[in-house]
Amino acid sequence: MADSRETIRSLFDLQAENYSRQNSAGMLDHYAPEEDLLFWSSEGAQISGHDALKVWYETLFNQFEILSVKYRIESAWEGAGQISCSTTWQFETRLKEVEGAVVELQSLRATHVLQQYQGEWKIAHIHSSPIGQASADFPTS
Repeated sequence: MADSRETIRSLFDLQAENYSRQNSAGMLDHYAPEEDLLFWSSEGAQISGHDALKVWYETLFNQFEILSVKYRIESAWEGAGQISCSTTWQFETRLKEVEGAVVELQSLRATHVLQQYQGEWKIAHIHSSPIGQASADFPTS
């Protein structure tokens, strides 16, 4: 299980970095090929293609400054060629183009299914749901 958590951390550290940099192309690199991809966002969007996922991220990045991204692995399960995990994420954001916009903490609970593609772990499925705001001293794993 320790190896599974390290695999998850390696992928999610890169994802958090790309999220913070608002790098939609980098974000797409973390996802499985289109035929295996299913992305359910906390806003209710159901996305199964890279083009639609790119639009979703670009829309988000055009709307918000991403000031910080933290995550915590709550649990993980491993099977043949697959790792599943539940995580809690906290994003520190601010609306763009709004004078005097305040910094907001946005917290999500997510379930991921990771699969290997040509030796690389990718996100094949994600489902996220909003949760009440986490504290500013959100511990990461």
